[in-house]
Amino acid sequence: MANTRKSAYWPVIYFASSIIISCASHAQPITLYYNAEQKPKAWLDINNQPNGFAYEVAASILDKAEIEFTAKAVPFMRGITSTKHCKGIMTGVFKTKAREQFLNYSLPIVADKAVVVSRIEDNFIYTKMTDLLNHKIVYLRGASFGNAFANIEFKLDKVTHQNPAIMLRLLVRKRVDLVILNPGLATVEFAAQAANINMQKFRVSDTALSEVDNYLVYCKKAPKSYLPIFNRINAAIEALKRDGTFDNIMKSY
Repeated sequence: MANTRKSAYWPVIYFASSIIISCASHAQPITLYYNAEQKPKAWLDINNQPNGFAYEVAASILDKAEIEFTAKAVPFMRGITSTKHCKGIMTGVFKTKAREQFLNYSLPIVADKAVVVSRIEDNFIYTKMTDLLNHKIVYLRGASFGNAFANIEFKLDKVTHQNPAIMLRLLVRKRVDLVILNPGLATVEFAAQAANINMQKFRVSDTALSEVDNYLVYCKKAPKSYLPIFNRINAAIEALKRDGTFDNIMKSY
């Protein structure tokens, strides 16, 4: 579902301004991809409107940079693939060595924390990365949790999934031992509500697994089209960090 909008805050259609990206023989608004199902980071609501801090931060940046855009909700990996092939840009993306082969990154926008969720009756308390060893773990497909996690990832008994609610159901049914969710406690609460599971069944780690910066990203294959846009995007990021816009957005989540 796509929405051409100016404001990150008003649930109606607007246009930003004059900067557009050329596609073949005509010009059109740039496509902003965002995850369709990762509350509170980014999601498409029942009214087909974009929500989440990754979306709102990106929309505020594009508004500030006066870049006309169309927001499009997609599964995370589809958004990455579409961005790789220069079909638009994407928000809420972590930096990894693999992605740096085909994506360029903006300045950091906002960071989110990943937490470890266990069954309350298991008395598991996460304190350090190696505590994940010898447990069956599920986490979001395409997620990245920093270098320390990457260094032990190959040792883990792990599966990935796209739906946080289903991940919590797997935990309750003892199909997995631990769930990693980002960003933070709010994500667990949203997922538990969607799964119709009482939060009291879970223990959420006080210690964050990681705190990783998010970025806006674009493809490496079309620098002449995207570099001028991202120069403006980076200037907007610096301005919005200075004036507290990002902090105000994050407080609402």
